Amino acid sequence: MKNFVWFLALCLCACQHPPLAYITNQGDNTVSVIDTQQQKVTQTITVGKAPVGVAVSKKLQRVYVTNVEDGSISVINSATQQVIQTIKVTGSPVGIALSPDDQTLYVADWYSDRILAINTAHTEQTRELMVGKAPAGLVVSLDSKVLYVAARDSNQIVVIDTQTLSIQKRIDVGTHPFGVALSRNGKQLYSVNVYDNTISILDLTKPDKQPDLVKVGEHPYCVVTNTDDTKLYVTNTQDDTVSVIDLASNKLITNINVGMTPEGLSFNKALNEVIVANWGTNNVSIINAATDKVTATIKTGDKSRAFGQFMLQAND
Repeated sequence: MKNFVWFLALCLCACQHPPLAYITNQGDNTVSVIDTQQQKVTQTITVGKAPVGVAVSKKLQRVYVTNVEDGSISVINSATQQVIQTIKVTGSPVGIALSPDDQTLYVADWYSDRILAINTAHTEQTRELMVGKAPAGLVVSLDSKVLYVAARDSNQIVVIDTQTLSIQKRIDVGTHPFGVALSRNGKQLYSVNVYDNTISILDLTKPDKQPDLVKVGEHPYCVVTNTDDTKLYVTNTQDDTVSVIDLASNKLITNINVGMTPEGLSFNKALNEVIVANWGTNNVSIINAATDKVTATIKTGDKSRAFGQFMLQAND
């Protein structure tokens, strides 16, 4: 019996892939695949021209990458780390998000002011909606029923019913919202306001309540929470830091020095780490979320951006 239990545990362990980070490198048209346990790039994948956004699906074994300069989405098989499909779109795809039910891929067309909704099973089936000026960050509610869009030049979060693909509400936030994220419990929405150097915190359970504003660093870009929704991490592109916010008090705890021009970031639940893509130094910073200290720096490609939730891990 002991031998059987040991064998079963070994099999389960073999089936669990290490936490992987997929980092888009806009300057050299590649994606760096980082094994975060080994803290090294294990593969470099060539994609379309000027990759920016990234979304991952454990269930589908897919990584979706927006290529802004050739109007395409590269589809990577995460089992083989190879591009298996290129989805052509009309326009300039930047932001990207996958619904939690894995059925719909949402893409922000930056210059055409619209959102595309792509059926992941039949990628030729696409719906679209005009939303506002320069749509950027996207995030989908936990039940896949609502899409939140940061319309940067409209200074709004646009709330969309995903079934009808219709606008339900517009919420005024700060100046030039870009990155957006949801709390793990889905009750709060976070908007990064680039020109205000603030984060808007929206309580989705109290739709009439005005968003709380928290000051962060210079020219903030993206945002993510930790596993238990106690802390918020924000990249600041013009002072090369990550701001840490205590969500119980909505107060700034500290600013962590990282690489130059930090942009995309994701939370590595398995290792309790924040992974930060640094555009200016072509690398990734690893932050220990228990100590809020940088523990490693990993070389990637040219102009690492990683706009979106780029972590693929076994416990997703």
